Amino acid sequence: MPTGYTATLVEKGQTFQEFIMGCARAFDVLIEMRDSPIDAKIPDKFEPSNYYAEKLVETKEKLKLLKAMTGDEKEIFGDSKKETEIKRYEKYLEEYMQQNSRLLDMAAQVRKWNPPTKDHIELKKFMLQQIDISMHKLEYTKNSLKIAIETPIIEYYNSSLSETIQNIQYYTEENQKEIDRVNKRTEWIQKLRESI
Repeated sequence: MPTGYTATLVEKGQTFQEFIMGCARAFDVLIEMRDSPIDAKIPDKFEPSNYYAEKLVETKEKLKLLKAMTGDEKEIFGDSKKETEIKRYEKYLEEYMQQNSRLLDMAAQVRKWNPPTKDHIELKKFMLQQIDISMHKLEYTKNSLKIAIETPIIEYYNSSLSETIQNIQYYTEENQKEIDRVNKRTEWIQKLRESI
């Protein structure tokens, strides 16, 4: 039975060049084409994704805005970040408490249940284990909320500034890696074409 790579060869015939280029799709260099039709043209040159380059531009713009803030603007920014962080942890805490309540209600029902046979006893144990595993440990969320409340407003600004600087470094490195990957892929496909 032919594979996706040999179907055209078996059904219609193929040149060596067509067959080798079709099989080349199985390699990492052409990973982005794995879902393309087998007869889709393989490009001579690959272009880097603009994701990291765009993120780099956005992040540099954010850094400019953060650095240009006055003392009052930094406080307003920090206050907004703090409020968002507090609300996020309050929401998590509320959701987790509701989920724990549902789990505890179900655990009470499971404990009351009398398994019909000895063979069902393990099912009851398993159900209680699953409930226990699923219970949220609220200490982490409560502690995170406490920290969010106690953190000074300016620290939210400083944290955003630091994170933005780190993101610029990350996007710069990842953009260069993307360019290097694309150049290697282009070189690989060019050398393959030269060999046939």
